[in-house]
Amino acid sequence: MNVLCILAQSGLDAGALAVCCEGVFQKRSEARGKDILLFPVLLVLCVVPRVNFVANEGVRAALSAYGYEIVPVNSIAGWLFLVFSVLLLHSIYFKWENNGDVLSGTMAVFSLYLLVRCVCVAVLAAFGAWGGWLLFGGRVLTLLLVSLLFCTPFYGVLQQLVLTGGIAVWIVSSDIAVLLMVELTVVSFQAERFLSYSGLLTVLVLAVLLFNSILLFFHRRRLQEQKRIHMIEQYVPIVEELISQVRARQHEFQNRMLAIEAAVASAGTLEEAQREVAALTGGIVINSNDRELLSCDSKVIAGMLFGKIKQAEAAGIHMELQLHGLFKKSAVPETEWIEAIGILLDNAIEASPKGSTVYIAVRKKGTYLELLVSNPAPAMSNTEFMGLFRKGFTTKSSSEGRGYGLYNILRITERYHGKIVTRNEAVSEENYVVFGVLLP
Repeated sequence: MNVLCILAQSGLDAGALAVCCEGVFQKRSEARGKDILLFPVLLVLCVVPRVNFVANEGVRAALSAYGYEIVPVNSIAGWLFLVFSVLLLHSIYFKWENNGDVLSGTMAVFSLYLLVRCVCVAVLAAFGAWGGWLLFGGRVLTLLLVSLLFCTPFYGVLQQLVLTGGIAVWIVSSDIAVLLMVELTVVSFQAERFLSYSGLLTVLVLAVLLFNSILLFFHRRRLQEQKRIHMIEQYVPIVEELISQVRARQHEFQNRMLAIEAAVASAGTLEEAQREVAALTGGIVINSNDRELLSCDSKVIAGMLFGKIKQAEAAGIHMELQLHGLFKKSAVPETEWIEAIGILLDNAIEASPKGSTVYIAVRKKGTYLELLVSNPAPAMSNTEFMGLFRKGFTTKSSSEGRGYGLYNILRITERYHGKIVTRNEAVSEENYVVFGVLLP
């Protein structure tokens, strides 16, 4: 096989690997012009395992073509070189802080690449493709499929999974790659032998995928529980502070009641009694927001709201609460409600001018619970509203690390089959923009 054909195969392998690397490691909002340099580096890494040094009247290098029908290596040494080289490349190129996440991400890249590659080879062979069609067709199809995944949320989900860390993530990201590497090594990297064991390999891959699904389910539950415990530790002391304040005022209320009884008993006329009672009852009404917080069925959410009220007061913004729904009756965990409420309130506080009022309303709508946050702002069209929910979109001057709040809320509504609520509303002849969610 001539050199150009070998380089073309290596180029297709490097292209598919580069797409997988970009999808797993790079946030689209952080894409850079120099990302194109990833391809030539990977091309070199795919060519190096093919280089053989031949001693014939001197030493010369030659590119091997045998045993590369499926993957860009044909030996265990080739696997080790490619995996560790790509791992080193990831640690230098993408600059993730946690080396464990880099390792998990690298194995996720190889798991995805090898799974798609093997499936493409098996499908083409089932349709009778062989020889050059299998060599190039499988590689082209692999590149197309991993590129098409950019049009789906798949890479974002995979990246978030890698960033959660833990032994479960390491197992899930690695087991498919290890299984396929072992299988290809056993069949000596020959497509014919690989296809003869395709039935057994399919069963093993499906079993591993089922195991991964179960493992991810329990991993997700554990993360939710850890998140809930963290939120309880963070917010319950805040709402207990509110309760302590109300209890402290109970003594004042009791003293006032005794004083009112004495004033009424000693008053000579009805008018005098009214004056005395009015003077004694002044300033003892419980704040409406405190009353709403005390009626909230979730201490964690009440604590978070109390903290946001204090945050708004520090910014010179007033908040009004109307909590007419039960969060604990919702199918959505408290942690998800807290994330949605926190994002909406932070956006509203940041966008509101000093001295304005932000409204938070929670009410039952059929089998759903509706959360609405309103703040004063110029009127927006439906297109402008929905544009704010795009991943990475932000109206802030500093875009680094921004543009993911409303996108995360959109993901929550999709996960629980809810709805996004957006509209303009007139409040005291002033336009308010309303953002909210409708969740079961």
